[in-house]
Amino acid sequence: MNTPGKKPRRRRAPDVRPGETWRALEGWGAPYEVSDLGRVRKPAVVVDRRRGGAQHYRPFLLASYLRNGTPMVQLLRADGAHRGVRAALLVASAFLPPKPRGAVLSFLSGDRADVRAANLAWSFRP
Repeated sequence: MNTPGKKPRRRRAPDVRPGETWRALEGWGAPYEVSDLGRVRKPAVVVDRRRGGAQHYRPFLLASYLRNGTPMVQLLRADGAHRGVRAALLVASAFLPPKPRGAVLSFLSGDRADVRAANLAWSFRP
């Protein structure tokens, strides 16, 4: 219901960027996809209604926020609770090889806000 004087909330439709690759994230309570540029979206889904028919949902980008200089997003867990997750870890889990034991995620440029796959690598602390 619209309140007088307030604009209805609109979700950001994902814009198409040339060369951007999207991969699915597994193990969450809802379908999510992450791009090699560090953007997280919920893809288009069709949900069956109880009384017949189907509800179509458009894809949309998840809003990100900064915590300690690192972009974070809120994802829905399988148990129904929301969890703040570092966008860099989502990109690394989708685009980097599996994490070696004892490795930490490092930013090659030194900029923690740059969560592109090309800027991430697993490294070992001395």
